[in-house]
Amino acid sequence: MATPDDAKNIQNESVSSKFGFLPEAEETSRSEVPSQEQSRLPPELDHSLSLRVRPYSITDLPSLIRFPRMLRLDMPDSLVMRRSGYADLTSALPIVRRDRPVFVAVADGQLVGFVRFSPRRPDGRWIVSAIATSTGVYSPEPVWQEMLQHGVWAAGLRGVRRVFARVPEGHPLVRLMHQEGWISYARETIFLTEQPVAGPRYARSLRLQEPADAWAVHQLYTATVPRLVQEVEALTSHFWHMDRSKLARRNSHQYGWILEENGRMTGYIRYARGSRSGLVEFLVHPGDRSLFGELLDGVVSEPGGPRTGRTYCALRGYLSDLVPALVERGFSPIGEQELLMRYTTATARTTPHEGVHFPVELRPAIPRRVPTFLEGQATDGAV
Repeated sequence: MATPDDAKNIQNESVSSKFGFLPEAEETSRSEVPSQEQSRLPPELDHSLSLRVRPYSITDLPSLIRFPRMLRLDMPDSLVMRRSGYADLTSALPIVRRDRPVFVAVADGQLVGFVRFSPRRPDGRWIVSAIATSTGVYSPEPVWQEMLQHGVWAAGLRGVRRVFARVPEGHPLVRLMHQEGWISYARETIFLTEQPVAGPRYARSLRLQEPADAWAVHQLYTATVPRLVQEVEALTSHFWHMDRSKLARRNSHQYGWILEENGRMTGYIRYARGSRSGLVEFLVHPGDRSLFGELLDGVVSEPGGPRTGRTYCALRGYLSDLVPALVERGFSPIGEQELLMRYTTATARTTPHEGVHFPVELRPAIPRRVPTFLEGQATDGAV
């Protein structure tokens, strides 16, 4: 069973106690964020520097290698579906750059920032998956701000309506994103186990997910997740679609299982396996939370499930009552993070124009007919 102390010593993933600073294996252990004693960027220097954000290119690779640290976001997905670090040559090619948006920040000819956005199917939404800065003794916040603003602007130009991010709780980046219009809509705790353990309560078998089950899984999602979170995430039934033929061609090791009772879907669990670790995601009907343990036990016993190896699970705050079921099966919490979202469009607000109704006694007297000077007696002596 993994413990929080064991999680801190994981060398391959470099998981820290806050689950935020995840450097590459060849990088140093220096902190990305300067300490409180280090001064922020002076106003006069901030105005004199010409900070520019542009797409990533191959010529930026030598400078990026010398960056002190890269902050991996979108946990734990970015650990399971491992992507390239700074040396992401595919993102530097103009032909595929549109599908792999990566940007760098340059100040006075020096590379000072790096940010990667990962488009996700089926709607092409962007997720901030990594960010890094090299600002010396100065605060990285101005560089974060410019890169995030540029990313949101670029996403909007490509028709993306929402940009998402998952940032370690308490990280300075969270406060900056709130100032830039990002909203926090949920929190979640990351759990990790080195060896999943199946409990003794597993009695019912799981059925492998079929393509026709996407709509039923989506209905279970709408019954499980709070309404506010649904409106922010804006997921459709296509998100749960799983075509075995396409997965085989893409070499994507992802499986889904369904738990049914009297012909009704009561639980759903999905397992994604990467080269070094796996990720468990699940849905349980609010009235059948006790079935979560059976889902975990069943997926461990199924072919293709997380029998061995490092396995992650993200448990959101509104599912905190399921923590004991995870702990019983060898999972340990290793960090918390906030889920943030930013709209690329702003809502236009106009001043409403409504008629004002005055009481009758406040209205000015309205003449019954048009006044004329031909009525009455003449006052100028004319006959």
